Amino acid sequence: MSFSFTQQVPIDVIMLFEKLTLEVIAAGHQRYSSDAVLHRIRWYFTVERGDREFKCNNNWTPELSRWFMYKHPQYDGFFATRVRRR
Repeated sequence: MSFSFTQQVPIDVIMLFEKLTLEVIAAGHQRYSSDAVLHRIRWYFTVERGDREFKCNNNWTPELSRWFMYKHPQYDGFFATRVRRR
């Protein structure tokens, strides 16, 4: 499986998505919203770090969630996904 989004999404976002998702899992959640994780990332960059120039595209969510479940197959199904339309 290829993840071309990694060229568009900043590596900091990808790594933070993974870290936060693992924290959600460690907190006992069986399923969670990848959109909520991305919103938490947006909060981190814009509020906590004060980076008002940071842009976080909502279209990153499907690829980030698929990437995470591919990288961590033991959590396959943690995020709900829809069938891709091509």
